Amino acid sequence: MFLTESHLIFRGVRPLQRLSAHARHLVFNNPLAEAILAPRVQGELRAVPPDPWPGDAQHGRDMVAGIFHFAGQTITKDDLSWEPADASPEWLAELHGFEWLRNLRSVGGERARRMAREMVSTWLMRYPKYDETAWRADITGVRLKSWISFHDFFCASADDEFRKEYFSSLIRQTKHLARALPGNLSGIPLMQALKGLAYTGLALEEGEGRLEQAFNGILRQIREQIMPDGGHDSRSPQAAFEFLQCLVDLRAALISAKMEMPEELQYAIDRMAPAVKFFRHGDGALAQFNGGQEGNAHLCDTTLMHSGARGKAMQSMPHSGYERIIQGRASVIMDTGLPLVSAYSDRAHAGLLSFEYSFGRDRVIVNCGSSAVQGKWRRVLRSTLAHSTLVADNRNSCPFDDEGLLSGGPDVRARRQEDADVALIEAGHTGYVPRFGLTHRRCVRLRDQGDILCGEDQLTGKSGVPFAVRFHLHPGIQASLTPDGGEVVLRARSGISWRFKSSGVKLGLEESVYACKGELPAPALQIVLTGQTTGAATTVSWEMTREKV
Repeated sequence: MFLTESHLIFRGVRPLQRLSAHARHLVFNNPLAEAILAPRVQGELRAVPPDPWPGDAQHGRDMVAGIFHFAGQTITKDDLSWEPADASPEWLAELHGFEWLRNLRSVGGERARRMAREMVSTWLMRYPKYDETAWRADITGVRLKSWISFHDFFCASADDEFRKEYFSSLIRQTKHLARALPGNLSGIPLMQALKGLAYTGLALEEGEGRLEQAFNGILRQIREQIMPDGGHDSRSPQAAFEFLQCLVDLRAALISAKMEMPEELQYAIDRMAPAVKFFRHGDGALAQFNGGQEGNAHLCDTTLMHSGARGKAMQSMPHSGYERIIQGRASVIMDTGLPLVSAYSDRAHAGLLSFEYSFGRDRVIVNCGSSAVQGKWRRVLRSTLAHSTLVADNRNSCPFDDEGLLSGGPDVRARRQEDADVALIEAGHTGYVPRFGLTHRRCVRLRDQGDILCGEDQLTGKSGVPFAVRFHLHPGIQASLTPDGGEVVLRARSGISWRFKSSGVKLGLEESVYACKGELPAPALQIVLTGQTTGAATTVSWEMTREKV
């Protein structure tokens, strides 16, 4: 079978794919469905696609000790329950997805292998048929991919009874997933489910039909989710990275099975890799915009290496709505895009014209990030206050509706310029026009080979509106006001230091937070410039200069 697009024919949405969650529960739990899912058990995998990603050995050792770290939450259990009462939905999704097998593999040894096998065995006994959480399509896709990729780690040396139960469940889950997709999934969860189905098409007998179904969906999602500049439609750097990682996994799986790859798949990888590079700071991890966290720099390195893509980082991403400037060791990434009003707007942020600044491997000015789980912190971190930008009267630059979705469509315009002497981004938005009649314009510059970061924020329109220009600092940055209160001295862990000053406003330091992983953010600081609009145009100038040793 050659997986070129001409060989993949989409035959339409299957009836079960349109059902509500309640209806699916009834359908998947009736005796007829059980009969349909009854497997004809095979004894070996046709192919075992590789899993090249690094695991976390410390998390693996903690698991062996009964400590489970998933989705920013830690639960300690002597006898693990698959449904702890205090577990978040995100924690349960990671537990049932079995990607943590990678961490046990990193530990190595018979004890870790035995624990992996015992946990798979207890899951097989606990969930022999459809369960609303455990058999959810995206979780099932991740689990199938994990069980197939790590087969040699926990299953190859198992006894016949275990292998019989393993293959029986594998086939039942596969049939369920093929019937359930795409359901109500979208974005990265849908890609994870499709990837799991593709793996079963490669690894299990009579998989050609599933492989065709999976790649029909995958190619469609490439067209729907990936923008012309290689960014993800959610405008999240993390989502772009995770989508790229899915494609790299699929590419490796096809190569290992000695099957031809759709040209569109490789073209998407070649387009996305430079976009992911665009969002990387000097420490190798990602900038934090629109629901994305910085992630793991080593994993990002590994993904880009396995992508086989050689393109350099994008200089500008106009479709995604981001600009980047670089001088010397300094770089600035700014959000210059339209607020998201789409299927992904439940994770979009009100961070118009926010930026992140790094120097070498030091992150200095950042956005506050995002929480890995739904709840108070995720809502707070989506607000304009949690971004390095100007905030009028503590209000969001674009509103959220009652369901937490971004609404409204302010006009956003931007341009960039780079030459030997200066690199700049100039942008403006009308997000505050409906409420206050104010237009925000921002210009950010790098000068003197990146030793000077400076800029202006200008509000044009109504007078008497209080505002604050916020510069959130990375937790690795120490900051203090000078005795006269006229400057802020910043110092990074690397020993590099800067002086920050401004004019025409009150300069202060306040507490902030930084959420780069997990559920709870870390404490940090922020520089805050406060004032009040005074007329047709109110301009705030600020400058941060690196101190020479």
